[in-house]
Amino acid sequence: MQANVNFICGEKDIASYPLLKSIEHFASIHLVYEDSQAVFLVSLNDEVHSHESIKVMAGNLRKKVEEYRINKLVVSLESLTNYISSLPAEDTMKAFFEGWHLASYRFEHYKSDSQNLDIDLLYEEDYRKLEEETLKVTEAVCIARDLCNEPASNLTPATYGQKLIDIFQDTMVDVTILHEEDLCDQGFYATYHVGKGSDDSPEVALLTYHNQGKNKMALVGKGVTFDAGGINLKQANDIVDMKMDMGGSAAVAGAMKLIESMELPVHLTAIIPLVENIPSRTSYLPSDIITYQNGKTVEVGNTDAEGRLILADGLLYAQNQGADWIADIATLTGSIGHALGLKMAGLFSNKLESLTEYERISQETGDHIWPMPMVKEYEGLLKSETADIKNVASTPFGGAITAASFLHSFIEKDVKWYHIDMANTVKPFEISGYYVEGASGFGVRLLTELVKKEVE
Repeated sequence: MQANVNFICGEKDIASYPLLKSIEHFASIHLVYEDSQAVFLVSLNDEVHSHESIKVMAGNLRKKVEEYRINKLVVSLESLTNYISSLPAEDTMKAFFEGWHLASYRFEHYKSDSQNLDIDLLYEEDYRKLEEETLKVTEAVCIARDLCNEPASNLTPATYGQKLIDIFQDTMVDVTILHEEDLCDQGFYATYHVGKGSDDSPEVALLTYHNQGKNKMALVGKGVTFDAGGINLKQANDIVDMKMDMGGSAAVAGAMKLIESMELPVHLTAIIPLVENIPSRTSYLPSDIITYQNGKTVEVGNTDAEGRLILADGLLYAQNQGADWIADIATLTGSIGHALGLKMAGLFSNKLESLTEYERISQETGDHIWPMPMVKEYEGLLKSETADIKNVASTPFGGAITAASFLHSFIEKDVKWYHIDMANTVKPFEISGYYVEGASGFGVRLLTELVKKEVE
């Protein structure tokens, strides 16, 4: 079955459809019939249009088309851009394609029957190249979604490493896997300790992309393939989605794929420590002392604060490789959700820029962030009686800030550092627009934009 799309905006347009009493809110969608031809009416009225609002509209349109089992849709992208004056035409079309394709995602590897519907999207041929460019973005985001949605028993540190080798086969990204016996020799002491409680041995994936970049840059992603909390076992209601505790690493993998496909001129290394954090007779214990490669000692106050321990390994490795710009990303603290809710990730940095800049990045990428403070006085809350610092603070308040302070203590003075706490965004805030059930794919577009901005 074929249908058309008509974009409507203003009373002149609505007059052509007497069944509609008025134009409703932006992106409201109605199905009508003209001479037995199905037509979707999409409202574009009355608000300032943004990249994100166009993506959401396109995602909702895709879902509506699927609902009516229509397999061919004709849309005039030129008419869409005629109504959107607040964005360049090219940006509007890319946003439409992005929302459309992201909404088509389904994780159905373990379902006996696929519910996905192939839809032929017909539009002006001149815009085909823009769709191809946008597919690089959506494919990278869906790599992250796929990784996060995998059951933990099928995405162990070893199988994760193999998936990364497969993902980057025949690309400019070189993949090296450090196995358990190599970790301490390469300085990944915390990764070894956190992962030693599992029968699935810890590993570290190193992804290297070198394309003419002068400065060395690095991405570090938390790759806890399942987090039961270790000896400090989580509550039952907190453990269901812990297969997604590797959401930061998935974002890094997707970003590396996107950056490589865009051929950005950058020397970029991704460091992904891969562990299972589960209790056993060989697990690391509260009160253990971990000595890092730089000599800093950390007392384990809580084995469920493992993410910051392995991220610190990655940060030190990146600096030892000469990186002077580092971004780490992790599903790190529940506290960030208490501060920002379920739609925004927290952004910490030793060199924060203007709020306007981060709002721009949020709107353009769809990965929403909000700058958080680094409070020097809070560093004292990590004091330990037996080591240099502790991996948890002495107070339950400000947990996302003290976690960032812990990581910052491993950063050298002249290194530009971003820390993204995405614990609340690994799943969608709501299933609407281009978001579907399962993982959100958060962070892929954000990391790519941060790297791109630095390169430019």
